[in-house]
Amino acid sequence: MPEVIQISKSDLAGARDIGNREFLETTFNKAEEVIKAGGSVHLMQVFSDASKEIADVLDNLDQLAHFKTIYLR
Repeated sequence: MPEVIQISKSDLAGARDIGNREFLETTFNKAEEVIKAGGSVHLMQVFSDASKEIADVLDNLDQLAHFKTIYLR
């Protein structure tokens, strides 16, 4: 069964805001490995009550590239 990983959009935004490029690059590299292996990446929206919802599903490298441009400016 293909792998699915979950990534919190707020974690990505927080890392971008403080300039934690290492976290972003590591996270996106893992996401790329999963997609290349036929899996998918669920970008999760975490709400104040700690509930989660899938905000985006990435299953190809073009979609991943789009999110890289947003968070790795």
